[in-house]
Amino acid sequence: MNFVSRNQANTVIRQIPLMLLGASAIFSLPFLAFSLIHIVRGTDAEGKYFSLVFGIFIGWLLLEFVATREKLEIDPRTKTLTHLVSGVFRRRRQSIDFSQMTEVRIEMRKDVRGKSFDYLYITGNGRRCLLNTPGKTLNHRATAKLLGESTGLPFEITKGELITRQSP
Repeated sequence: MNFVSRNQANTVIRQIPLMLLGASAIFSLPFLAFSLIHIVRGTDAEGKYFSLVFGIFIGWLLLEFVATREKLEIDPRTKTLTHLVSGVFRRRRQSIDFSQMTEVRIEMRKDVRGKSFDYLYITGNGRRCLLNTPGKTLNHRATAKLLGESTGLPFEITKGELITRQSP
């Protein structure tokens, strides 16, 4: 889900996977509830400490690797676009000068199994910068449209080549 906020001159597009965050809570909550109920009550249940550790581990694992959040910050004064990807701990930061870029492009690609992925690029000066995590279930087309409107760059959807896995 995209959340757009325009504060002062900056535009911030946040992509928060609410469905994946809910799924991580559903999968880890039973283990945490079982263990916390038995720990607080002081009952002698087998595996209550294991369930606590396992529930925390599953919650962390899903939040870190499945439900990553993406944030695009557009600053028209300095003509920069900053892309942040974060989980619980992991961060990836990418900064792009969009004054040299020419277009926002979505490439639709299929892998060998026939599953389709959208790749969101910002292109210019013979350079293509990937701005999304293609396997996530977010609406990349809406993000590309918002990005095109905010930066003033044209928006295009193209069909890409087939994605094949190469062995080393």
